[in-house]
Amino acid sequence: MRMTKAISAITLLTRTKLHQSFTIPRHTALHQQHVINNLARGGGVENSRWVSSRFSTTSPTTTPNDRLFKEELNVIYDSKCGVCKMEIDFLRRRDERLASESNASPRLKFTDIEGEEVDYDPMDKSNGGVTYAQGMASIHAVRADGKVLNGVPVFRAAYREVELGWLFEVTKLPVMKQIFNMGYDLFAKYRTNVTRGKNLESLIEIYEEKKELEMKQKNAENCDSTTMICRTS
Repeated sequence: MRMTKAISAITLLTRTKLHQSFTIPRHTALHQQHVINNLARGGGVENSRWVSSRFSTTSPTTTPNDRLFKEELNVIYDSKCGVCKMEIDFLRRRDERLASESNASPRLKFTDIEGEEVDYDPMDKSNGGVTYAQGMASIHAVRADGKVLNGVPVFRAAYREVELGWLFEVTKLPVMKQIFNMGYDLFAKYRTNVTRGKNLESLIEIYEEKKELEMKQKNAENCDSTTMICRTS
């Protein structure tokens, strides 16, 4: 009898603790129900971003201050490559449309490695330390937590952010993954020859010469030709 009472007491205490742990505050529950009802009335897929942005769970070790940028993925691309720019433009338009329809922020950030107005900076944390040579050799992307992606995984991640991830699901299969990787590596190897009329090595050489000239000009501007004293910035 005493053993039965003890077990009953433990069971009651456990249920109470579990109820306290998983009880959702009334205002939160009502808010979630409002969203569900809204979706049922026709919100559908268009509002999936809005819902995920508000009810998604985050790791206890991750805080907003740990993010390198507000978007989910920074895609580093070559705007002087016609094929590359066409795909980036498609992703950008779809991302902006989905964001507008769901009253949410865009999930993709785009960084032009050949930017004319803003020089590409590999030391910028949002660029993940990806150098010009690396970025030109194959497409790269950086997640908000700093993880760097390269090659086919970039497309898989980018298309997932614009709700087209199913297009690249097949690339996860072992055999297909190998085929897609080989196909992309072959394209990347000759990409600049086909799309820009120059091989990768010559483009890297031109870039390095340009940066060296810019550095010399900057040093010259900081130096007084009469006294030969240079200012340090």
